[in-house]
Amino acid sequence: MLGLGLAVAAGWQGHLLGMPEGEAREWLIAWSGGFMGVAAMLVAVGVATHARGMADGVRAMGGPLRWGLALLAVGGMLHAGVVAPRTHRIFYDETIYLAIGQNLAHLGRAQSCHSGGVEHGMLRCDQWEYNKQPNGFPFLVGLVYRLFGDSEEAIFYLNNGLMGLAALVTALLTRLTGWGWLAGGCAGLVFVLIPQNAHWFNTTAAEPSAALFGALTVLAAFWYRQEGRVATLTLLTALAAWAISFRPESLLLLPLALLIVWGRLRRTPRVLFLHFALFWLLTLPVWLHLELFRHHPWGSEGQPFALRYFLANLADNGWHYISNKEFPAAYALLAMVGLLVPGAGRRERGVVGLWFLLFWGVFLFFYAGGYHYGADMRYALLSHVPLAVLAGVGAAWLAVRIGGGVVVTLLVCFHLPFLPLVRATTSEAWAARADHRYARQMADALPPESLVLTHNPNMFQVWGVHAAQMSLAQAAQEYVDRGLFPRYGGGVYLHYNFWCNIPDPAQNRFCQHALDRYDHEVVLEYREKEYRYALYRLRMKSAP
Repeated sequence: MLGLGLAVAAGWQGHLLGMPEGEAREWLIAWSGGFMGVAAMLVAVGVATHARGMADGVRAMGGPLRWGLALLAVGGMLHAGVVAPRTHRIFYDETIYLAIGQNLAHLGRAQSCHSGGVEHGMLRCDQWEYNKQPNGFPFLVGLVYRLFGDSEEAIFYLNNGLMGLAALVTALLTRLTGWGWLAGGCAGLVFVLIPQNAHWFNTTAAEPSAALFGALTVLAAFWYRQEGRVATLTLLTALAAWAISFRPESLLLLPLALLIVWGRLRRTPRVLFLHFALFWLLTLPVWLHLELFRHHPWGSEGQPFALRYFLANLADNGWHYISNKEFPAAYALLAMVGLLVPGAGRRERGVVGLWFLLFWGVFLFFYAGGYHYGADMRYALLSHVPLAVLAGVGAAWLAVRIGGGVVVTLLVCFHLPFLPLVRATTSEAWAARADHRYARQMADALPPESLVLTHNPNMFQVWGVHAAQMSLAQAAQEYVDRGLFPRYGGGVYLHYNFWCNIPDPAQNRFCQHALDRYDHEVVLEYREKEYRYALYRLRMKSAP
């Protein structure tokens, strides 16, 4: 029976991979959210199954340790949510993630809406597109929106909370290396104090959750290897299926998890077979997504992945950890100590070192993989948990010689020179950040039942404003003239935005074409350096 089920699943996968591109995209829009929902439910059931054991473990810790871990989690949330500035750092990806989450919450569809808005409390979408990034994070956003309603601010709070949870997971992972809770506490503290973590865990980017779910997957793998319960393996399977849908390189979690559990798993071939089948079924949309975008240029003019990028990225991403400019070099030194010192958990530390190497090394071959390429410092987050684990072990080794209190004090002192950096917004994406800020003011000034033509309809839709792609005024004139103008009694507006300013003729033409085609008047106008941002009221020159 199991063999027949696998044969059916294999045939289904072959059918999906053989679909025409448009049909495949529509299938992913309709079904990928449901598959992730099943994985998320299995994770919830797995956590509930282990709830009593986890509660017993917390009670066995003792009061001081419980309070210390609670302080670590709360401190992590506050460090990201209060010390670091609350802003978007990767434009306009973050607003696209939020909008896909909104579509998943309201419509159950993993799509970016090109024309639509919230009507009577529910999203309406007339034109849509499937996004090139996997939908693990938008699915998480959609869960939050279903519980608390559409709110950009709620996702900032979500990532703040994930910072505290990631600090706890880092501490638990370090404890599993056999170096005790002092090493775990130091590792969690290092994770919290890494400046870039504070920055990105106060955004709405996907990388914080990708880093956390990767850490949860590795933690579940170590946990299963330790106790061998089938329920724990099922939890690991569901976590891994969800975790690889956050970013393309999250697939590297699979060989890592298999390396951790293989010694125990190979002794139970039937259990291995069953859970392999479950994982395969849960991840069918992931393989279809990868097939669709395996030749995507990702913004490059040539090959996005190539050996020729290696040396430049190696110099950039290697120097990042030892230059002591954006990352405390002392933490990197402690990580090297933690990897090399003799004692307990040498095999576990080797696996953690491989974890770091995989998620640091994969970007060395990517054309935009350098940490200083635009806002691509976010890629470093995926390697910060293993680095912090090793740094915690190194700190515990040092504590044996000079005292735990001294080491914790030093860890904090190493961070203090970086506080100005943590508090800085930084200049990357300043023009897009200004565009977002002024667009929010424009959205607040719009009358009810109005629509905005813009390059970035996603952010307006999350704010509850009807919006459509500006390109429709050129590519679908009949739809705009006969469909949008009569429908929206509050008026049709044009958002003169970031893309109208940058030296990109193709994007500039969309702005100019709409202004040439319709009568217009300026409603609001702002300037930031040499950039101009404006809101125009559009009117038909003649009856369509």
